[in-house]
Amino acid sequence: MTERLKALWAERSAREQWMLGVMFALLAIVILWLGIAMPLDRAQRSVRGALREATDRNAAVRAKVKLLKSLPRGAAAGPALPLEQFVGQSAGEAGLTVERLQAQGDDRIDIAVGSVRPVALFSWLATLEAQGVRVETMSARPSPTAGSVSVQAVLVRGVGQ
Repeated sequence: MTERLKALWAERSAREQWMLGVMFALLAIVILWLGIAMPLDRAQRSVRGALREATDRNAAVRAKVKLLKSLPRGAAAGPALPLEQFVGQSAGEAGLTVERLQAQGDDRIDIAVGSVRPVALFSWLATLEAQGVRVETMSARPSPTAGSVSVQAVLVRGVGQ
């Protein structure tokens, strides 16, 4: 095969060999540009956009956390309803779907929310704190839904320490 290519190349005049060389070089440049450089550029732009969105979400969550921490922990005793019923009703009004809601005594409850936007979650928690129910512990992880988290928390009736 290479002998045949060498023979075809040798049959060409010097001018034709020069023109074919330039053509192959330009063809290689176009293939490298379209096959490597452009896809890498598109991927880089996409990642930058995703980073900007994640940074914005992070800033929004941090602002909500700061707002929640600045809320006064007044002497509110909490709602008159049983805590389990109150939290379930409040979550329904806020549009949250609670997957697990387990009472751990009269003034303590363990909840799990499968997928919720951080803004909606922190707004709901701020409402609960204003009504005398505080978050004792909470863990949040990214959920499969973009921009959402899954949350497990322990809520307690009454003022914090």
